[in-house]
Amino acid sequence: MNEKHDSDCRSKYTQKLSHTSLTQDEKTEATYHMGETNDKDIHSCSCVIPIIFQYLPAKDLLCAQRTCKEWQTELTPPSPAATWLYQSIVASRWPWAKVPCLTSNDDNGATYAEAINYAERMKELYIKSQYVQESLLPTVWSDNDFRQSCKYGKYSRWVLAKQFDDGAFLIDLAWAVRILYCLGPQAYLTLDGADISAYDPAFSMCASYSPGWRLISNRNGYSAIQQQLLLGKDSYASLEILDQVMAQGKYAQYKPRKPLTAHILEQQPEIQLSKNENWSRAMDLEEHTKLLSFLLRHPESRRALLWDIDGVVCRGVTSLAKEWYGCWDTLTGVDAYSIGEPHFRQVPHMFNMTKLGQHVEALSWDECCGF
Repeated sequence: MNEKHDSDCRSKYTQKLSHTSLTQDEKTEATYHMGETNDKDIHSCSCVIPIIFQYLPAKDLLCAQRTCKEWQTELTPPSPAATWLYQSIVASRWPWAKVPCLTSNDDNGATYAEAINYAERMKELYIKSQYVQESLLPTVWSDNDFRQSCKYGKYSRWVLAKQFDDGAFLIDLAWAVRILYCLGPQAYLTLDGADISAYDPAFSMCASYSPGWRLISNRNGYSAIQQQLLLGKDSYASLEILDQVMAQGKYAQYKPRKPLTAHILEQQPEIQLSKNENWSRAMDLEEHTKLLSFLLRHPESRRALLWDIDGVVCRGVTSLAKEWYGCWDTLTGVDAYSIGEPHFRQVPHMFNMTKLGQHVEALSWDECCGF
């Protein structure tokens, strides 16, 4: 019985090897080691398990982790296989997101200590991101008092629509803010005193002496710089997301089966292919998790963002496009005269959303996700 079990084991993992990207020499050596062992149990494959683990998908690795204590240890930091495990899990869970890379100051590559820290960092990123989206978000959004209070706000009552009951749309809002902040016009961070002004959610909900509001109070000054406030093709993705999020509340049948951000970016492969440093920053999973956690833990900032979004979307996001981009749905069939002419009341909200992104990025991981 043991011999048959051992033979089945070798056969199973030889088959696994054939589907990996190992070189032929590595496969031959691994198969040789499996064949020469005299052990009569599943651990006869232990010498090649670490190699195989680094080429298996996340789903198989999670199953392997629960198989026995030895394999669980092999998939626990600082094992190289553990690093691959959490990289693979994160990539399969958030395929459109960017994750930290293993970097080193050593010309010879990452040190053992750096590898351990990286594996632990990837593990924490997966656990915290999953917790924020699947536990903290439903808990916070189920607080009916906050939602009911939104019905008294001119630009926040839209979240009372049934399509927003699960709160998942907040995940997309956080991605939109990241894209706007990282890829949008620098004018929202420099003009009208924005470079010296601190983020304040109150600026979103009433006229004040703050960036954006001061600017539009002087119509002549606003007309002179409004072209600096328009969004390019990549940064316009933020407005596409915001517009389609609100469309979910207007049309009951409109409910994508995957996150809206992923759905939109998959439709626009050229945007993905034009990735640059700023795009990588925008889609940074750590920063997105920080921002989403911040919004969930600070109700006034969450409320302010709802005001900002409706304040922009209700006046037409197409007016904020620098030019006509055929890749975006909101610009399909739009008359040219409605593009590149932002409504003055949209401007303060654009400033506020950009400042929100800047404010949270400056916070530490522990300040946002220290729970």
